[in-house]
Amino acid sequence: MFVLVAYDISDTSRRNRVAKILSSCGERVNFSVFECEFKKAEIFRKLKRELKGAIRPKEDHVRYYPICRKCRNKISVQGYGGTTGHETVRFA
Repeated sequence: MFVLVAYDISDTSRRNRVAKILSSCGERVNFSVFECEFKKAEIFRKLKRELKGAIRPKEDHVRYYPICRKCRNKISVQGYGGTTGHETVRFA
């Protein structure tokens, strides 16, 4: 499962914690956007639980955009970099 994760976190320490959590399972492609590849849905669910505990729902939000294989092949990038993604070890 390929998922684009975007976030808007109001507090610097919470924002850094969210970025650290996401760095363990994906690649940063923009300041607050990560591309993550999950081989098992359970790993994705664990990530969502951990992020839920790292944010304040009334002040912050995280969005998850699952991208199917067919659509992933249509992603285009202008500028440096390409699409990324790797399986997490931390949540396994």
